[in-house]
Formats: sequence, structure tokens, C-alpha cells
Amino acid sequence: MNIDYQLFKAVNQLAGQSHWLDQFVIYFSKFGPILFGLVFIYLWFVPTANKNKNRQIVLFAFTITFITLGINKVIEWMYFRPRPFVTHDVNFLSDKLETDPSFPSNHSGGSFALAIALFWRQKKWGSILLFMAVFMALSRLYIGVHYPTDVLAGAVIALIVTMIIMSLSRYLAPLFNWIIGIYNRIEAKLFRKKDQDFTVNK
Repeated sequence: MNIDYQLFKAVNQLAGQSHWLDQFVIYFSKFGPILFGLVFIYLWFVPTANKNKNRQIVLFAFTITFITLGINKVIEWMYFRPRPFVTHDVNFLSDKLETDPSFPSNHSGGSFALAIALFWRQKKWGSILLFMAVFMALSRLYIGVHYPTDVLAGAVIALIVTMIIMSLSRYLAPLFNWIIGIYNRIEAKLFRKKDQDFTVNK
């Protein structure tokens, strides 16, 4: 047994010991990405003096995530690693029999991409998402669908992509500000129209 499988087994063997823990991990692994998304939806729409800065962070984060998952997909095309439950007797808790490659983990890559991107600009929220990303990675081992190196690879790819994109921020920021400017003008027109309609109806 190699160390990758030993570490996987150390986490996966915890599954099945507690019904409540199992259910919590299963639901987090399945719906956790939605929680990540809600954080960025909040950042985009929250009415603050720094709303343009927040929206720029959202665009950086989504760009990094898109590239990270794209790289993951290329690696999947080049190298197929079976899921742990295919080659080993594991505590399988997923309600979906995933047959796509195990390496690298898209859940881990996407989670860490969003978390690291946010941490780069906002330490407080970023720290929370980093904690959630680590738990997401562990949850994939817990339910039996990934090895440690799968989730580690996802995290490393996300980190490298973040470093590259952030190093190009002075070139990307003007583009993102242009996009934000268009959105702000559309938003302002919509709210102005709603205010006018409300005044007329009143």
C-alpha cells in the first residue's frame, strides 16, 4: 500500500461511524460549491462603498476558477486514474457513481481557486473560504471518491493559476473595470426605471 492510499484509508475509515457526521459531510460535499457561490453573489451585490472593488475580486475569482477547471479537464483527457471505490473496498457514501477520472479533483480545484483568489484580496472572507476548501477536500476522501493526491493536485493547480493571474492583474484590471462599468450603467438604468414606475404608480 502506498502512502496515498494509506492517507485515503485513514480518512475514509471514519465514514460510517456516525450517521449525523456522515450526513453532514455528504451534504457539504454535494452542496458546498453552492455556499462558495453565495459568498461571491453577496460580494457582487452587497451595497458598500467598495462595491466596484468587490466586483473586481469576483471577476478575478471566477476567471481563476474557470482556468483551473479547464486545466483539470485537460489533465483528465491525458491521464485517467480510476476512483478509489473502483479499485479498493471503501466506505462509499456518495449518491452518485462518478465514473470520470479521479485525478485531479474538480471539487478541490474549484473550491481552492475561489478561496485563494479571495484570500489574495480579502483576508477575512478568504480565510473562511480556505477553511471550507480544506474541509471540501477532506470530504471527498471521506465519502470515498478521491485520493489525497487528487485533492492536493486540485489545490496546487488553483494556487499556481492564482499566482499567474494575480501577477497579470494590472493588465486584467482595466478589462474587469470596463465590464463592471457596463454592468453598473445597466443596473443604474434598471433601478432608475423601477423608481420612475414606482413614482407613477404611487
